[in-house]
Formats: sequence, C-alpha cells, structure tokens
Amino acid sequence: MEKRKWITVLEAPEYRKIGGLVKRLVHPMTTGSKNLGVSICILNPGEEIIVHQHDFEEAYFIIEGEGVMTLEDEEIKLEEFLSVYIPANARHGQKNTGNRPLLILCSLAPPPDVW
Repeated sequence: MEKRKWITVLEAPEYRKIGGLVKRLVHPMTTGSKNLGVSICILNPGEEIIVHQHDFEEAYFIIEGEGVMTLEDEEIKLEEFLSVYIPANARHGQKNTGNRPLLILCSLAPPPDVW
C-alpha cells in the first residue's frame, strides 16, 4: 500500500482477529505515522470484540449506535458521543446491543503492530 497522509475507510486495511471489523486508518503501514494509530471499529447488531488487552493506550469515541463495554471489572453503556479512555494493559471488549451498526473511532498510542 502506498503511504500518504490521507486514506478513506474503503481503502483502509481490515483487521478481524478479535471480532467485528476494524479498519486501520492512520498507521505506520498506511500513512507512515510513528506514534499514533487511528482506526474505525464497525460492529453490526449482536457482534462483539472479545475481551482483550495490549500494551498501548486507547481512546474510543462512539460515533453511532449503542452497546456495552467491559473495561476491567466495570461495564459501561456505550452511546453516541461518549468517549472512553482505556489504559495500557486494561482488559476491555465491547458488544453491539442495538439494532444498527455501532461505529467506534479508536485512537491508539503507540499504533499496534498486529495485522
């Protein structure tokens, strides 16, 4: 993939290893970023991202839809315009409990090195 400073969701590489669809937007492999990753996570009704953890920080911004998120021992109701900070190594996952797609903008620092 040619590295440039912009990318569309349709062009972005797909990541599906933990459930749902994650499109890598800003990433060393797409834009050449060094310290930042930005992805969009798309969960259809009933889909979920399994509970997982990693050694980078994340911040979610809910663009559309609703669901629930596990963050360590807490359950958070996801709704439009909510932002959630996820510390490094915190166990987290989310599920779409609504009847339309759940769209989550994810910012990651540093960017993940998994595809």
